[in-house]
Amino acid sequence: MPSPAASATSFPRADQATAPATRPSPAASYRPVSALCTRLDLRAVADLVGQVGTQQDFPRTAGSSASLACTITVGRLPGGVVVTVHADIGAPGSGRLMYEGLRQAQQGSGPVTELTGLGAAAYTYSDEATGLNVVTYDANLYLTVAAAPLRLGADLPGDLTAGLNAAAVSALNALRA
Repeated sequence: MPSPAASATSFPRADQATAPATRPSPAASYRPVSALCTRLDLRAVADLVGQVGTQQDFPRTAGSSASLACTITVGRLPGGVVVTVHADIGAPGSGRLMYEGLRQAQQGSGPVTELTGLGAAAYTYSDEATGLNVVTYDANLYLTVAAAPLRLGADLPGDLTAGLNAAAVSALNALRA
């Protein structure tokens, strides 16, 4: 565990990844949905930090592309988290382009750990601004699921990666055309 002088916020290590989620079919494509928040499976996160609370959806569409954002409070202070889901849906293959470009940028700023069995490819990383992140893509979808502590400087539960994986799987299933 890092010393308080080393970091004000402590996140679980990326190498503490958990069992992989189910992989979508290779021919999958995705489409926007209304009320993405209500379609997410957050039971594993709730088991760690408390009851699912406030949910807000922020959908945007422009032509044939859509950007869905969803924030959900899980638990309460001092140990609760805010889960943020971003789904970008575009032309065929757009998910891979976003994934590869943003992954390169992330690798330049800190370590990433591969996750298997989630989308076409996936990884996880932690940072002080956004917390613990699970990133994946499949076909025309680029998806991020993040959890950050409600209380600045609070630790995140060590098993949170499994909960974020489950939320990502439920998002993939909800968005699958």
